[in-house]
Amino acid sequence: MSERDDPRALALGVLMKVGRGRFATPTLDLALSRTELEPQAAGLATDLVYGALRRLRWLDWSLEPLLDRPERLPEAARWALRAGGYEKLFTPRPPHALVNAWVDVVGRRQPRLRGLVNAVLRRLEAQPAPEAVRLGLPDFLYEEWRTRFGDPGWMEDLNEPAPLWLTLLPGGEAALAAQGVPFEPGPVPGSVRVQGFSVRRIKAFRKGLAQPQNPASLLAAQLLEARAGQRVLDLAGGAALKAAWLAARGARVVSVDADARRQEAGRRNLARLGLQVTFRTNDLTRPLDLTAPKVLLDAPCLGTGTLRGHPELRMRLEPKALAPMARLQARLLETAARATEPGGLLVYSVCSLTEAEGEAQIARFLSEHPEFEPLEIESPVPLLARGYGVYVRPTDGLDGFYYARLQRAG
Repeated sequence: MSERDDPRALALGVLMKVGRGRFATPTLDLALSRTELEPQAAGLATDLVYGALRRLRWLDWSLEPLLDRPERLPEAARWALRAGGYEKLFTPRPPHALVNAWVDVVGRRQPRLRGLVNAVLRRLEAQPAPEAVRLGLPDFLYEEWRTRFGDPGWMEDLNEPAPLWLTLLPGGEAALAAQGVPFEPGPVPGSVRVQGFSVRRIKAFRKGLAQPQNPASLLAAQLLEARAGQRVLDLAGGAALKAAWLAARGARVVSVDADARRQEAGRRNLARLGLQVTFRTNDLTRPLDLTAPKVLLDAPCLGTGTLRGHPELRMRLEPKALAPMARLQARLLETAARATEPGGLLVYSVCSLTEAEGEAQIARFLSEHPEFEPLEIESPVPLLARGYGVYVRPTDGLDGFYYARLQRAG
């Protein structure tokens, strides 16, 4: 069987591409779009890709005693052992059958490695490991989270599958009900969790009545409390998901980003939704010639709050990346501050849970900008910590975020 009709072969091909630097979600989506796999088989491929990446540290730790210099293994064999190891150790599928299936997958690529894969997977057991390894987290991130947030029990939630969250536009809920799509309200108004449907099968999405969006991301836009007709700047807006929600409620939104390709994706999404947003392509490290009473800066970040949905970040995060990212965010905050009109509101958000990108960033900003003061945030979602802003607890399918609401003096 080829990747077109074998979910394990497809998963292996995707994992190899991710190992070379691709992002998991678009790579998997593209691979699945080129097949005619039944939903159950597509679900298996999806589970293998995300599961192997989430459990990668523990898998490598457990495989190491069984391999002589694993880094010297051919790429296909190494990723097959990881994905097969995930399937054996973390799913209820029959071990004998899945080992045979992985031997066949590898044998079609490299017949001489069939024996190795068979022997290693049959002997593989989960090895005792340090907590950071078992959780699949980089050591520096685990140590910071354990020190700052205490009990690490919530970190295991980042290894659970990400649910499908939809942000609904007017008419979206009725469209879901008419199609018989099972859903339940999310923790943020306007958000629902969908069960048992892929987004492409949902008519409300195709009709422009819904868009995939984590509730924690949606909440960042809601914290602006923008009114109909009010001017809003959506800075570092990317594909304009937050801008779409604001525009749907009548705000006059200008979305600004340095990446024209991401903005083009935003234009296509807004056309699907039937909404109007003005796009500007600008380097946000330089002052803008725009101001507004409501400004949202959803800043670039390390993405540590999104490890559930973007597990490939676990193998790429390094502590040395933190300081340059914080410096970039500080420059963007300067631009956002200048763009906030007197008496206006600036909301800063990042989908990350490090102190440097969150609380320390805002503490520094407030020390340099006495014209701004932090406002209290009433959060409908569970929190890890409060300070000048709040950290969202990434449990029950939520992404981890940091938000701060900053009022400029009139």
